Amino acid sequence: MAVTVSDLIHSSMRLLGAIAAGETLETAELNDAFVSLNQMISSWNTEGASLVGRLRNLISVSTINQYSLPQRPVKIESASVSISGIDCPLEIVDSSGWEAIEEKAMLSVYIRKLFCDYMYPTSTVYIWPTPRMSGQLELWTYNLINQFATVNDFIDLPPGYEAAVRFNLAMELLPEYPRSQVDQSLPAQAQMYKASIVQLNQSNHMKSMASSPVQAAAPQVT
Repeated sequence: MAVTVSDLIHSSMRLLGAIAAGETLETAELNDAFVSLNQMISSWNTEGASLVGRLRNLISVSTINQYSLPQRPVKIESASVSISGIDCPLEIVDSSGWEAIEEKAMLSVYIRKLFCDYMYPTSTVYIWPTPRMSGQLELWTYNLINQFATVNDFIDLPPGYEAAVRFNLAMELLPEYPRSQVDQSLPAQAQMYKASIVQLNQSNHMKSMASSPVQAAAPQVT
């Protein structure tokens, strides 16, 4: 059975005891809860372990060292540059690491480092050394959970997410709809559902503890 955002919000409200079965929210209350839902999803999008997967981004590179991204990433997990059949895993550095590079104008086919400024709404990545020739930059970034456009949108989330959203939305709304009869197990259930998707995502995206054989065998920058 297809579930809409409105259905999910009403379900969360029933968990709170704010409405009874069969009752519907006033338009203003529904809209307020809708705003809270999207705010919660926006907050989850800052938590890597809450996100549903990783997104592969391919960017053509030439003989310059900076490139605008199509959208601001939450986090770049890994990156590499492929030039003329040479695939170079990149070290992702912060601003201090980028500024520590002395010869920023160096040219090479072996690319070593990447820095992202994480500006909003458009972020820019910088790579070093500057490529001698054209190639391709591959970025793996966290894949965001899409916010909902209207209360009539249908819920389309991976298994386990709908329950996590439903119970955690109830907890988000609780300060605005305090009820003495709220089930005392509600906070624990919300935490359990959220923890289950975090645990799944962590197991799906465990970082390798071993060094990349490509990186280990890569020649020195020339």
